[in-house]
Amino acid sequence: MSTTESAPATAGDTGRLTGIIDSDVHPNFQNGLQDLHDYMPAAWRKKLGIGGGASWSSRFAASSYVLPLDYLYINSAGAYRDDAIRDGQAPATDARFTAEQLFDGHGIDIGVLIAGHLFGIGAFPDPDVAATVASAYNEWMCERWLQVDPRYRGAMVVAPQDPALAVKEIERMQGRPGIVSIFLPLHDILHGERHYYPIYEAAQKHGLPITVHPSGTENVFARAPRMAGTPTYYIEWHTALSQIHQSNVLSLVCHGVFERFPELMYVIAEGGFAWAAEIMWKLDRDQKGLGDEVPWLKLAPSDYIRRNVRFTTQPMVEPAKKEHLPVLLDMVCAEETLIFSSDYPHWDFDEPRRALAGVPKDLLRKICVDNPRALYGGRL
Repeated sequence: MSTTESAPATAGDTGRLTGIIDSDVHPNFQNGLQDLHDYMPAAWRKKLGIGGGASWSSRFAASSYVLPLDYLYINSAGAYRDDAIRDGQAPATDARFTAEQLFDGHGIDIGVLIAGHLFGIGAFPDPDVAATVASAYNEWMCERWLQVDPRYRGAMVVAPQDPALAVKEIERMQGRPGIVSIFLPLHDILHGERHYYPIYEAAQKHGLPITVHPSGTENVFARAPRMAGTPTYYIEWHTALSQIHQSNVLSLVCHGVFERFPELMYVIAEGGFAWAAEIMWKLDRDQKGLGDEVPWLKLAPSDYIRRNVRFTTQPMVEPAKKEHLPVLLDMVCAEETLIFSSDYPHWDFDEPRRALAGVPKDLLRKICVDNPRALYGGRL
């Protein structure tokens, strides 16, 4: 596929760009874990209650495993695009229709798949169950999506509960065609802790970015990632999704993860980015007075964030005054740190031409093409 512009772009004019890379696309199951039936050994199918039982049994408590998701927070308008439903199938369950709607309909050349129904497996209490589901999903994604359309790329899922099992899965999957990233579901241990070091070492070894995403389980389950309190309403929960990512970035920087693993790239999908400016400013300031507490930091904290952390654009900020957007983008070093994402097929999907309308033209190609290409390297 071409990665050159057909003509100079004007502000927000992604229609003149080719090679646009979307770093957050969610393939979904039509029938929950039942879709993974063919990708699990018989013993695990039995343990998870997949297949073999009466059709009514899955609707009763304790008859099968249930994927941890945000069912306590209900969007009354629906969580998905209505036009993503085709022939009664749930959104993003048909790889061909998704490609037609996303790629052909919006001028996007490559989409990176992040498991739509596995956000919350970091809250599973059984690490072996989490690892088994992750492995089965990876096989499902490769067969049902990556082999269907050459424009798809995949983020393999690894379970965060057991780093040894996660590394084993990385080694198993890292050479598969189309795999460009590692999706690390959120867990109740912040990401700077040494618990994750084996995962980071394997990711750096194979040149695979770590991708994180809101889990939908925040504060709901005992092993879920912690926000600052449990939200009551969907709007409250949805607006607060960046909280855990702020905590994780602080943890990663202060624990020296990017000093220990200087080539590790960490991608925050759907976690916002406006907050990054404050984090960078505060850390740089506090290092001057509190640097003795973290003597392993050889660079300014903001330098690690600029070098090692990437933020997807969705949900794109929409300031009341349009002139504030270029200033904010400059504050977060968008020319280095931002990569485009649509969040297809969710209700707050960002169509590139509309969502990026206020982005200065010199940044468009960097955000949509150059930055993601540098991030994923030759794996694209």
